[in-house]
Amino acid sequence: MRKTGIVLLYVSSILMFIGGLGDQFITHYLDVHLNYLGNPEDSELFRKAESLSMLMLHSAGGGLMSAGTSMFALTHFGIRKKLSWSTWTYLFVALIAQGINGYGMYSAGSHFWYPIIVLVLAILGILLTLLFSTTNGQGKN
Repeated sequence: MRKTGIVLLYVSSILMFIGGLGDQFITHYLDVHLNYLGNPEDSELFRKAESLSMLMLHSAGGGLMSAGTSMFALTHFGIRKKLSWSTWTYLFVALIAQGINGYGMYSAGSHFWYPIIVLVLAILGILLTLLFSTTNGQGKN
């Protein structure tokens, strides 16, 4: 079961990276953004606000990519070696990155299920690694 937890940690870190990478390819407001804004008329201010919003979205996506990379490294170099600080750091990074991301997406009426799924996988992976780390290699995990 510990190995399953490690796999879930790898998967959630990769999914976080992919989510941030996906943000890099959004170049215009999506329908959900336009609905949130009340479907405004096209104007110079609208185009500048859209450009600014895309810059901020790309910045947030870059943060998610770096968080996913950090989570992957924490899993590979710390959690697999049963270093407790890496487990708690992983959980802290996942809760902050995907918690805030999911809340922001929910607030805007967007598809917040993706960050929630990533967060659930991360928490489940952490629980499995913590619950089954006490066997110290005895028996099959």
